[in-house]
Amino acid sequence: MEDDKRKKFIEQFAIEVKNIRDDKKRFDDETKKMQPTIGELADGYRRFIVDLGEGFLELVENYNVCLEIAKQNELIGDVKLKARIKDFSSSRINSGKKILDDIFGMEIVAPTETDKEILALFSHLEFEISKDKKYNKPSGYIAYHCMGDFLPKSHDIDLKEWIVRTVNTAQTKEYKRSKEIPNYSSKKNMVPIFPNLQHFIQDPERLTELVKTFEEMKEYMDTTKTKLQLPIIETQFKTIEVEENALRGTASHSKYKPVDESMIENKFKNGQLIRGVNSPWKFIGTKRGLKLQDFYDTLMENWPFLRRIIVERRNAGKESKDRRISAKFDNLTASQFPFLRKYIPSAKYDENKKEEIWGALKIAMIVNRLDETEPLEDELLAQIENIWGGAARVEDENGGHSL
Repeated sequence: MEDDKRKKFIEQFAIEVKNIRDDKKRFDDETKKMQPTIGELADGYRRFIVDLGEGFLELVENYNVCLEIAKQNELIGDVKLKARIKDFSSSRINSGKKILDDIFGMEIVAPTETDKEILALFSHLEFEISKDKKYNKPSGYIAYHCMGDFLPKSHDIDLKEWIVRTVNTAQTKEYKRSKEIPNYSSKKNMVPIFPNLQHFIQDPERLTELVKTFEEMKEYMDTTKTKLQLPIIETQFKTIEVEENALRGTASHSKYKPVDESMIENKFKNGQLIRGVNSPWKFIGTKRGLKLQDFYDTLMENWPFLRRIIVERRNAGKESKDRRISAKFDNLTASQFPFLRKYIPSAKYDENKKEEIWGALKIAMIVNRLDETEPLEDELLAQIENIWGGAARVEDENGGHSL
């Protein structure tokens, strides 16, 4: 009798375990079906850029003017501004961790730590900082990153009092861990954000000049059109020395985020590194406003190892081909995002073909990613060949001036 009960119990237990496994598989299958496809993610990226891109670039344009005001008042030295709109491939890779909160970014490159802190303080005045961190890595990457919404402090505040209080009390976490050192770890200690400014504002004349210049900068920055949708912006503050190290030294992008160099090189040679698809849109600040960064410069910033190949292609007379393909896709992208057109040589846009053009770009985004985490259908792989060839043919027929 006991043996029969035991046997019956085991059989029932096995059935329940099977049911649990079946339920879990069913749940996993349903969850997978609910996840967005790559195409849906591409459509979401498009909507995100359409909604927020114009507001972002207006904010950056105004911030760039504020830098010129600070330079004219001799508050800061020759500070450089860069802005970035992440491409779809990079955005998708980060989508599970950062969602889309770092699509839009600025980089402030200053000659001194004090200049860097002055502009970080101005950002605290004009943005509601929701997340920030100091980096002090063994690789040599030393910078301050902050992220927030454009939400200027009221004009009624006592600016001098606010500066003194903020400079002397503001703290953030310091991140020191480096992937380059095995088993390296450190505690995330709180450190002051503005250590150099704490000494700077002890001089009454310097403090007065800081207040006066900030008032002028704030008055201009606050003219940003509030009717535009404005995104969260990530801003990085670093010195020229750190930027150089980040571009070509031990803290370079390709070391910080390891990539398949042979894949990147092959894509470049085949004209498949494209702004907005798998390479970011980057802008640089000038006295006359923002301008689109040179295509080659963007590639070398992202992937320094391409410098040798770029030099070889220039010497072989292949630069014009690279630029024609790049310009063609720039124009295709600008057909979707009109606010980009002022930064691109004039071209004619056929609004009637907008969705057709998006279909081609969408396929490029789906197929021409820098990650290979999901299989792609043979149909899409075949269509991409038509996009590359088609882009070249239209370029030759129309001289690169129409779509």
